[in-house]
Amino acid sequence: MAGGGGSSIVMLRLNFMTAIYLPILLYAMSTYELEQGSLLISERNLDAVAVPAERSLFAGDTFEAQILYQPVVPSASMAAQRGGIESLARPEIEITDGPDGLYFDNDSRRFIFNTEQVFDGEPDDVYEKEFTFRGRAMLQSIVDDEMFEKPFEQTFRVRRPTVQVISNAPQRLVQNSRNDLTFMTPGVADGDIVLHESSRNQTVNGNRLTWTPVGDTTTVRIQRRNQAGELVTLGTRGFSVVPPPPPSLIVRRTDGSGPVGPADVVNAFNDQLELVVAPDRQFYNDFPDDARYEISSVGVAFAIPGQVMMTYDVASSSIPFNRTRSQQLGQFVYGPFTLSDLNNQITGQVNQVSIFVESVERINFENRRIREEDGFANNFAIRTR
Repeated sequence: MAGGGGSSIVMLRLNFMTAIYLPILLYAMSTYELEQGSLLISERNLDAVAVPAERSLFAGDTFEAQILYQPVVPSASMAAQRGGIESLARPEIEITDGPDGLYFDNDSRRFIFNTEQVFDGEPDDVYEKEFTFRGRAMLQSIVDDEMFEKPFEQTFRVRRPTVQVISNAPQRLVQNSRNDLTFMTPGVADGDIVLHESSRNQTVNGNRLTWTPVGDTTTVRIQRRNQAGELVTLGTRGFSVVPPPPPSLIVRRTDGSGPVGPADVVNAFNDQLELVVAPDRQFYNDFPDDARYEISSVGVAFAIPGQVMMTYDVASSSIPFNRTRSQQLGQFVYGPFTLSDLNNQITGQVNQVSIFVESVERINFENRRIREEDGFANNFAIRTR
């Protein structure tokens, strides 16, 4: 790296000195006879070259190029001596062919072209366009005052940015859950990306957006910071925002025989039961930190023959949470318990017990509690003996 920097400084000094002393040298050389084979430098030995600031750029950037002049070196052994020399005489520049909108600015001595609309009307599968411009520089010899032309030609490419979206849950965003989107744009550094999300009106520097959208839809605008520090829009992506699917509630025996159905008869004192909140499996896989559930309120109702139906609230401590079994199954398991554990007035005379879950809360990744209102069965009538 040090060697490269030193050679650049040497070349810069050489070009500067050449630009200062070139007119003097040309005049001196015109007054002397040189030996055969000597290199004679004059305007006729210079080629005009349009040098772009960048040969490949994104739509929305401004293409710029400056006009430089290079000595025509007659032998390959002298090729290493070739370097750009800026004209002191400010020759007239004429563009003879090029894309509409490309012009030469005499004040800055640069070619300028706004690429913002180069893909207007093009099919979506056109990702790159190549442009060539040609022209001539009209110079005046400082030796014999003769006017002559130097042609130039240059090519550059403009790319249409393509945005690829990587999501923790493809094709959907979920309310009150951690949605994680990454926007990849080939050729653009991640740190140059700026994202703006509409539902919460937030802006993020970088290509990754982690947030909880609100409402039914949202739009993400993807921008990048160009060389001038300005924001250029690469595109927008719209997304639907849906509520998470509700869980299922199950009352089942712990012996593995499955849920208790209407035809089953349960021993109120001996049969071990468990109350289960089973999250939607796909939601649990995609949003494991958001598919956590807790039963916060349970009621039990039963009738002793000859008496009216009685309803009782059950303390949460009466149904212990089985953490080990919950982790094994990917469900939220309460139990084991017997029906008589729920209320000591449940005796052999009771022939049916109803368990109803009054409240289920989902705990999201922010540890915020969201009450599950509906979408699942929450009342279980169990025949007893």
